Amino acid sequence: MGIFGGKDSSSSSASAISSDADFADFAASTVESIVSAATSVVASAASAASDAPPTSLPVRPSIFGDEHPWYAFWLRVSPKDFITEYFIIGFLTIMVSWHFVGVSVNRKIAKNWILKNVPLLQREYARVGFQRTLTTTEEAKEDVAAGKFVGNQKDLIREESSQEFVHYTSGRMNVLSTVFNIKLKGRGNPFLWCFEIVTSFFMDTFAAPSDTVTITTYTSDGADASKTGGHNSKYDGFVWGVVNKKAMATHRSARYDLSLTKTVDTPKLPSWLTVMTESAEVTDIMLTKELIAALEKVGEGFQYLAVTDQPIDKPLSTAEFDTAKKRIVLHLNIESNDDSAALMEYFLRLPDFLVVNAHFRPEVARKVRATREEERRRLERAEEDKKAEERQTAKDEKKKQERDAKLRSLSAEEQKKFLDKEKEKELKKAAKKQVRRV
Repeated sequence: MGIFGGKDSSSSSASAISSDADFADFAASTVESIVSAATSVVASAASAASDAPPTSLPVRPSIFGDEHPWYAFWLRVSPKDFITEYFIIGFLTIMVSWHFVGVSVNRKIAKNWILKNVPLLQREYARVGFQRTLTTTEEAKEDVAAGKFVGNQKDLIREESSQEFVHYTSGRMNVLSTVFNIKLKGRGNPFLWCFEIVTSFFMDTFAAPSDTVTITTYTSDGADASKTGGHNSKYDGFVWGVVNKKAMATHRSARYDLSLTKTVDTPKLPSWLTVMTESAEVTDIMLTKELIAALEKVGEGFQYLAVTDQPIDKPLSTAEFDTAKKRIVLHLNIESNDDSAALMEYFLRLPDFLVVNAHFRPEVARKVRATREEERRRLERAEEDKKAEERQTAKDEKKKQERDAKLRSLSAEEQKKFLDKEKEKELKKAAKKQVRRV
């Protein structure tokens, strides 16, 4: 301690030295910590710099929100993302292929069936198919004799739809024209085809789908007299047919002309066939040995052969009834391998047979005519009833207009009295009707 009571200098210096030593230790530890922290920051920055892309500019995202270019769709999707599209495209491909294959098969069936009958058709008709080439020219005679088709096969049939095809022939005595309507299975539409099969299995009113041809010959019936030097092709009108019993009910309900006939079994025909006729004498003339032999050859692919002078659909007026044309109709199933050549030849020459033989005794003609007169009278009564109904409707309409005009010309009070009178009259009429019923 000093003279004036202060601290001793030695002790002060000692404490100062001690304090300096403590500061040095703190300073040294602080510097070391700063150096170590700086070293770790530099090291982490160096590692981050080594991991960063070489360019220092930021990556700009595409319009789809990723790093890929807008056109690089193969980098954004995978095949499993299009499972629904694969199914749709595959289904459409199968359906389109099925349609074209089915239509092609139908075309081939129709064309081959007509080609099979071309030799016979060319011997019987001057024009076969939708063409101008004739089979009666000198150049065509050799091809006709050899059974070759004269003309262009593209004009042989006309396609109305994927299931319906038409062939046309003309140029024969006693015949105006013959039309072949070929209707085939719906091979171009698998859904329709399956629906028809299933429906026909559960419902008897729907026939199972099949390949059929309906041949209709429109006879001249005197219309060719001016072109044949006065040759008369007229014959008596009647309805007669031979029908497969399995399809008899279907055809009878579908054709008005066959509904006018009676069904008669005959021992001359096979058990699966029956005759539909208006008179026994007509059957005696029409059922020839040649026809029976041809029917036995064709087999059960045969549906019906009809000679008719009445319309297929039930006429709704006397005009429709009077304009019915005489024709011969043959209906066959063509999917079977039955021998129809003999029946086809007989059918094509049947108009000649009718012109010569279809002239009946007055009693038979009178009976056939009586049926038609009764049908015509029925249509006349229906037309008269319809006209009477139309007249009554017009009369009631006129009366209503007069009543409305009169009612509008009255005052409100007069209208009330008028309506009350009408109501009273209606009540009296109702009371009279009730008394009459009692």
